[in-house]
Amino acid sequence: MPVRRGHVAPQNTYLDTIIRKFEGQSRKFLIANAQMENCAIIYCNDGFCELFGYSRVEVMQRPCTCDFLTGPNTPSSAVSRLAQALLGAEECKVDILYYRKDGEMQSGQGL
Repeated sequence: MPVRRGHVAPQNTYLDTIIRKFEGQSRKFLIANAQMENCAIIYCNDGFCELFGYSRVEVMQRPCTCDFLTGPNTPSSAVSRLAQALLGAEECKVDILYYRKDGEMQSGQGL
């Protein structure tokens, strides 16, 4: 059986479909790999980057709990609930306060 290398290897069409579907809807989102340690972010769209003032490079491979977006008024209990939901693969609604790179507050909902 031949070995596939580089761009010849099959792509993950599931992720491609999600990205194409939501990009056209002015959504701000990220995609993480739950099988990697810390559920690392593997994709974030331009809307997400613009909302928080980070470049894609600064966001990629960080934990999807987005703890780098937390600040002094972010309740640690909300971050903990989000992390527990991700580890337990449970659905959970969490109101959380995130900050832009420049320190301006943004509110959001997780899971």
